[in-house]
Amino acid sequence: MILTNLKLENFKKYKHFEIVFESGLIGIIGKNGAGKSTIFEAILFALYGELKSKGDKEVVRNSNASSKDAVIVELDFEFDTIEYKVIREFRGKTLSANAKLYKNAELITTGAKEVTTSIINLTKMSKDAFVHTLFASQKELTSLSNSKPEERKKMIRKLLGLEKIDFVEKELIEKSRELKREIGAFAEVLLSAEDIGIKKEYIVEYTKQSQEIQKDISTRTTLLDNTKIEEQTIKQELELYTKTKEQKQNLHARCELLKNSIKSHQVNQDKLSHELNNLNSKQTELRGLQSVKEEYISLHESIKEQEKLKEFHIRKEGLILEQNELRDQYKKAKETIILLEFETKEHKELVEKEKALELKLESIKQTLIQIQTKEKTLLQEIAGEQKLISDISKKIENITNLGRESNCPTCTRPLLDEYDNVILSLEHIVKTTQKEKIDKATINLEEIQKNKEQIEESQKAYIKEHFELSKAINLIESKNKDLQLQKEHFEKVTQKGVKNKTELAKLEIYSYDNSIHEQMLEKQKELKSKYEYVLSLETMLKRVDSIKEELQTSIQNQDKYNLELLQKDLEYQAINYDEVKHQEKIKQYDEVQAKKDSLTAGINELKVKIATIQGQIKTIQESLNNNEIQLSKVQTKKDDLTDYEKIKISLAEFKTKLNSKVAPRISDIASTMYAQITKGKYQHIEVSNDFDFYIYDEGKKYPIERFSGGEIDLANLVLRIAISKTLSELSGASSVEFLAFDEVFGSQDEARRMEILEAFHTIKEQYRQIFLISHEMEIKEMFERVVEV
Repeated sequence: MILTNLKLENFKKYKHFEIVFESGLIGIIGKNGAGKSTIFEAILFALYGELKSKGDKEVVRNSNASSKDAVIVELDFEFDTIEYKVIREFRGKTLSANAKLYKNAELITTGAKEVTTSIINLTKMSKDAFVHTLFASQKELTSLSNSKPEERKKMIRKLLGLEKIDFVEKELIEKSRELKREIGAFAEVLLSAEDIGIKKEYIVEYTKQSQEIQKDISTRTTLLDNTKIEEQTIKQELELYTKTKEQKQNLHARCELLKNSIKSHQVNQDKLSHELNNLNSKQTELRGLQSVKEEYISLHESIKEQEKLKEFHIRKEGLILEQNELRDQYKKAKETIILLEFETKEHKELVEKEKALELKLESIKQTLIQIQTKEKTLLQEIAGEQKLISDISKKIENITNLGRESNCPTCTRPLLDEYDNVILSLEHIVKTTQKEKIDKATINLEEIQKNKEQIEESQKAYIKEHFELSKAINLIESKNKDLQLQKEHFEKVTQKGVKNKTELAKLEIYSYDNSIHEQMLEKQKELKSKYEYVLSLETMLKRVDSIKEELQTSIQNQDKYNLELLQKDLEYQAINYDEVKHQEKIKQYDEVQAKKDSLTAGINELKVKIATIQGQIKTIQESLNNNEIQLSKVQTKKDDLTDYEKIKISLAEFKTKLNSKVAPRISDIASTMYAQITKGKYQHIEVSNDFDFYIYDEGKKYPIERFSGGEIDLANLVLRIAISKTLSELSGASSVEFLAFDEVFGSQDEARRMEILEAFHTIKEQYRQIFLISHEMEIKEMFERVVEV
């Protein structure tokens, strides 16, 4: 089995992620918390639908994903040259699980549990076996040699799955003890043979008593059946009397109800007639007040017109005031514009003058630069000549000090007779240089410096003039901005004035008189109470038609009830009912019922006695049956105890055989790799049945703790790989061709890291893929392939 591709959506740290797995030694490199280990958690989740540590499945979904976003993990892998793809999904708020398994792009299995079962059948490994076989951490490697013997033994047995056998063995011992306790407890509660004989005699005696009571019940039951027949006949006659009585009572009640209804309708008719007469008089009154309503409505409309005219009048007065203010602003803005235009008219002329001055200053600046260059040249020339004079003067002084026997400073020959000529020649050179070169250069320098001073004075005057001119231009430009603002303000005032003038022209057609408006309001106030009274009369008179209709309906109902009352009274008179005979029949029925109840009570008492006897028989029988069951259980537990003892013996033999097979196999695999990694320095690693580790050095066996840290690290590595291989062989999963190691470098120095990587390069031929997870960024150059996360 090798991994080819992994795609994640909303899985833990990853919103979207895809990785292609290649062959060889692969480094998974990234900072702590970057999600390196999450990649292998996703692989485990894809294959088995579970994380490495079981927990709340909510942690699977990415924290930035919504409840509507699905969690999807897709893993492609090869197994025995066949391509497989497994897809796991969690969807919805409840994270409902689903899965699919493809073989050569063909769907072969669906469903979360079904896919997990198929993966287990394919790899021949459960989730725990898969983790222990193919994944290893730094903690596991160091624990192999650093842990105490008992802890190391426990860890390796857990990796190999042997702790399950230990658990079963422990359970068998505990179960055997429990069975022995239970068998002892059962012996105390079982019945003796004498107790069993007494209980069987009681059953025979109770059975005879029950048969005699049953005969008495049969006799009484026959008498009870005859009494029930008599009761049924009387009951039918009694029901006829009761039905006749109820019929006559119902007719009497209906007649009384009809009489009350007729009386109620008569009262209501009188009330409606009185109300109708009152409304007719109100109708006459309303006709006389109709003009008041019309006058009030007309006045209300006129007042609305006056209110509209008042609004126009207020708007007109506001516009007139605003126009007066605008005229003042218009006049003031116009005067300000004229003044500012006058004050800024020289702006163009001053700007041109400023440009001319700037050109002049630039010209003076260039002239000064040229003069300074000439001045510097002359100063350097004078300094050079002065140095020459100084050097010649030193030569004269040296020759004078040396005397006639000295060598010429020029040709190096002895001076002798030429002594005076040399000194004179050198003094002539000094004088000539002083007069012809230094003095001339000094005169030229003085003229240049004088010219420079004059030009600098001129420059200062121009700079001052330029400064004053710039101040004047800045002032004018400031006033130009004020001029622009005033023009904009002037334009706004002008436009507003024109707009107001147009609106005033429209309002001139409206005229408003406040006294007329006040008179109308006063008149409205006087009419308001009469108008409201008219409205109340109109509302009241709307009921006339409904009252008439209600009165007519009441009269019709009263006639209907009179007719019904006559019919019901005739029916009441026609019914024949005798109260005395009815009471006699009730007394006769009560006597028969008392007789029936007496017989029933007697029979029930006898049945209770039978039930009591049968209960006693049942209790005794159950006691006997329970004793038989307990005897059977005791025998079953004894059989179970025998079986457990046999299994314990077999399991102990199996453990001994398995240990003798597993430890040597780990030793063989680890020894071969260790010899290869150490280039033959160490030939053998021994793993004892108690999982203690020894390394053979020059034919002698030593505990692993004797060796250096680097040698122990390499030994831990090959031992962990050997355990993985042994696990694969035990499970039959020989086609798994990859391993993954998490942070195996730990805090190792560079030399240790190189040793570990060299070890992996040595053993990589045995696996098509080896993944090394690390947060050490500097080691990424040591891998054949690197995936950075």
